[in-house]
Amino acid sequence: MSRQEVESLAGAVEQLSYDKGEMILQRHDQEGGIYLLLEGVLLANQYAKSGREVGYRRIMAGSYFGEISAIDGLPRSVNIVALEDSRIARLPQSLVRRLFEESPHFMKALLEDMAGLVRSLTDRLFELTAVSVACRVDIELLRMASAASADGRQAVINPCPTHAELAALLGSQREPVTRELNRLAGLGILRQTGRTLHVLDLPALADEVERIGGEV
Repeated sequence: MSRQEVESLAGAVEQLSYDKGEMILQRHDQEGGIYLLLEGVLLANQYAKSGREVGYRRIMAGSYFGEISAIDGLPRSVNIVALEDSRIARLPQSLVRRLFEESPHFMKALLEDMAGLVRSLTDRLFELTAVSVACRVDIELLRMASAASADGRQAVINPCPTHAELAALLGSQREPVTRELNRLAGLGILRQTGRTLHVLDLPALADEVERIGGEV
C-alpha cells in the first residue's frame, strides 16, 4: 500500500495490549477484523475435548491474524493466546471491508500471504503423517533458525518456544521433544540459555533433517 493509503488508516486502527497468557481471540468468536502484532509472540491453537492442545503456528511481531474470518464472515476457527506481553493494532471489520473494495494492493498482499499459509499448512500436514517426531522437531527448528539467521550458518531464537509449546505445534508430547533437543545439543548443533536458543550450525541441522527422513 502507498504511504498515503497507510496514513489514512491511522484514525480507524485500535491499539490493544495483552498480558502473557491472556486469550486474545477464542474459537467460535463472532467478532471480525484483522489484527496486526506490533510486539510480542502469540500462539494459534485449539483444544480437543480430552484437553489435548493442538498448536497451529506461532505468530511473531510483524505478522497478522484474523484474515480468514474477515474474508468469509464466519466465526473464528482457532484461539489466539499471548505467549509474551503483546501490543496489537486492530483493523475493524468495516475498515477491512472497505480495503477489500478500494485497495487492490491490500488485496494482492493478503492473497499472496494466504497462498503462503496454505503451502505451509500443507507441509505441516505431510510432516505429521510422514516423518518422526524427532524429524519434525528438527524441521521446525530449521524453519525458525532460517528466519532468524543473518548469514545462513548460525541463528539466535529469542524467545524460543518451550518444550511444551513445540510439542503442541508438532502434534507430539513434551518428552520426545526434550529428547531430540538434548540429542542436538549433544551434537553441538544447539545451545540453550534460558529462553534463548542458539543454533550453532544451520547446515548441520539441515543435514540431520535429511539424515532422519525429512526434506529440506
